[in-house]
Amino acid sequence: MTPSPAGQYILIVDDNPTNLNFLSTTLNNAGWEIAIATNGDMAMQQVKNNPPALVLLDMSLPGSDRLATYQKLKASPESQDIPIIVTLLSETVAQVKSLSLEVVDYITKPFQSTELLAKVRVHLQVHYLKKTLEEKNQQLCATREQLQAAQKQMIAQEKLATIGALTAGVIHELKNALNFVNNYAQYSVELSDELLQEVEQQSQYLETKAVDYMKENLNDLRENVVVINQQGQRAESIIQNMLMQARTDDNQSQLTDLNSLLDQAVRLVYQSRRAQDNCFNIKLNTDYDDSIEPLELISAELSRAFINIIDNACYALLEKQKHYQVQTEHNISEFMPKLWLTTKNLGKFVEIRIRDNGIGIPPEAQEKIFQPFYTTKPTGEGTGLGLPLTYEIIVEQHGGMLKLESQLGVYTEFIIILSAVS
Repeated sequence: MTPSPAGQYILIVDDNPTNLNFLSTTLNNAGWEIAIATNGDMAMQQVKNNPPALVLLDMSLPGSDRLATYQKLKASPESQDIPIIVTLLSETVAQVKSLSLEVVDYITKPFQSTELLAKVRVHLQVHYLKKTLEEKNQQLCATREQLQAAQKQMIAQEKLATIGALTAGVIHELKNALNFVNNYAQYSVELSDELLQEVEQQSQYLETKAVDYMKENLNDLRENVVVINQQGQRAESIIQNMLMQARTDDNQSQLTDLNSLLDQAVRLVYQSRRAQDNCFNIKLNTDYDDSIEPLELISAELSRAFINIIDNACYALLEKQKHYQVQTEHNISEFMPKLWLTTKNLGKFVEIRIRDNGIGIPPEAQEKIFQPFYTTKPTGEGTGLGLPLTYEIIVEQHGGMLKLESQLGVYTEFIIILSAVS
């Protein structure tokens, strides 16, 4: 019979007419294309011309050329990954298995059509899944390289005097590329889960070694794409902050109630933290100066600056609370997280203070805290762009002042001075 296109047929290697008739008839009736080789040379030539999806190799006669044929199949680049099912007499099973051959399964004679079809079907499916897995791995490697290149490109921008030197067009191009990376990674996670489920469903027909191999590789693949997805989202967050920082004309100033803006920001951060952890709780102390008149502010941008500072304060409070919980028996903390927000009318200026009693900032870090990409948080938890963006909003956009005071292990306070004159 003429085989179908490469990888779409089954090669039967056997010299017994009765066996060949049963195998070919059963497989043909089930809808599979087959090819026949009655000796090792014919088998190798067939594989070279048109690699099959699966090989049924007879080893009923130990000492025949079948072992040599097996060795040639495994040594040849064209066939080393093709699954091989060995057919053999039941009394020779132990002898053949002692050879520790890299075959996917065994079928004993006399043949049972149900067993034959079940094992062929399963191992063809496994072979397809394996090929799909390899293709996705190659695509993911390429995607990972693209992501690493994008990250390196962003890190290189730290050498620029300001992030504003990046053109919005370039940043948008990077953002589009990362959207592709994130979408593809998420799809690959779902595909990995589907493949793992398929292998689990077919495990009853597989050798334990084959099942373990597929599960191990699929789990490795899933872990890789999860990392790619996480890092892609982090890179997208960096780019989003860059876009915010590069934006100059998108927002117009308007008369704004400063106290309300600050209060909305702290409520937003608090609710966001509570949504992530319903055990999150702090003692909030506010002292707003009611004499402050509405100010000309770019409210959306200044709100973002307040949110960045307050969110960092909450992070510092949580870190200190974790330390106390570890140190204290029964996890009963003696530390009360506190956040102070105050505003004060200074006449021509207004002062905003945001203070926490968290972990504080080391003196050497205080000098770098407003530099792009610098962060005191562990890898993966901070982009190093929140405070530089905050500085740009307050100092560059609003012509204000931003100062930092901190004592390690005791407190951190940000002091903002804004003009009260329109």
